[in-house]
Amino acid sequence: MPAGWRLRRLLGSPPPSLPRPLFSDWSALAGGVLVVCHPRWRGIRTAAIAHGEPVVEVADAAASADALADRVTAAGVRVVVIHGYPPGSASLLRRLAQRGVGTRVVLHSSMAQHGGEAHEAAVVDEVAALVADGVVDRIGFVKDGMAEVFEALGYPATWVPNRAPRVEALEPRDLGAGRTHVGVFAEPFWRKNVVTQLGAVALLEPARAHVLRRPDVAYLGRLDVVEHGVLPWEDFVRLQGSVDVNLYVTLSECYPLSPVESYLAGVPCLLSRTSSVFRDDADLWELTTVAEADDPRAIARAARRLLDRRDEAVVAARGWIDRWETIATEKWRRFTE
Repeated sequence: MPAGWRLRRLLGSPPPSLPRPLFSDWSALAGGVLVVCHPRWRGIRTAAIAHGEPVVEVADAAASADALADRVTAAGVRVVVIHGYPPGSASLLRRLAQRGVGTRVVLHSSMAQHGGEAHEAAVVDEVAALVADGVVDRIGFVKDGMAEVFEALGYPATWVPNRAPRVEALEPRDLGAGRTHVGVFAEPFWRKNVVTQLGAVALLEPARAHVLRRPDVAYLGRLDVVEHGVLPWEDFVRLQGSVDVNLYVTLSECYPLSPVESYLAGVPCLLSRTSSVFRDDADLWELTTVAEADDPRAIARAARRLLDRRDEAVVAARGWIDRWETIATEKWRRFTE
């Protein structure tokens, strides 16, 4: 297992557990696709479920590799897709390949992460080695542009963008009147750029920031910040839909689902220009993104503009998300065929 395994993604630290299928009938999987993901990597789990395939959650794939591979083989599953590469995935993939089951891996990291986080690079290196050994048939990258690089290096790779999760109508929370409520719901580590975005909130006075976890930066103690902690997914989406605007101005991104959830919940979200979300719609891209991700003034200006055109942005973004579903669905079909 690569050192330093994605501790920031874990919502708690559960012990290795048995696989948990999110479906009831294994016999219905014959000839089909099964997705495997970690139960506590929330963004990746949401992405895995959104593809609409049967999902098995597993925190340590090595601990149950033989039993799960046997179950998959007995059910006649055609292809298993590992989404996000939980610990021990290599053991499971080897067992599946030995039994003749097709294998795919979807990775959510970027090359910026590979340069800045050794454990992220180690994951990709391990998957690449499994491809070279004939264990993994194909790699999918959620980050646009990654597949072309790996194809140039001789690896079978495909761009597999995330699909939108299903967001039901939720009653917004009453967060109080008299100020602009701003969601900054990324985890406070380097590439999520939370401190800079909180600086932008300071320039939006009167404003209150809502965060999952407050960054350990003392001078921000003077800022009006509400810390909500890690919430169940439905409660999190409801909170996103209760603020006036969300900020997701990150320094490196694959294909973020939090902004998509925000728009589906009826609230605009400002993004950085680090992913392909909205990129092919010039007007929507200009309205919903900011180029200067490390400048709190630029973020604040862009957030004000987005707030002024809030209803227009939500309608346009939802239309784009609907159109993109067709594209993402087809890319997934080709990846798993």
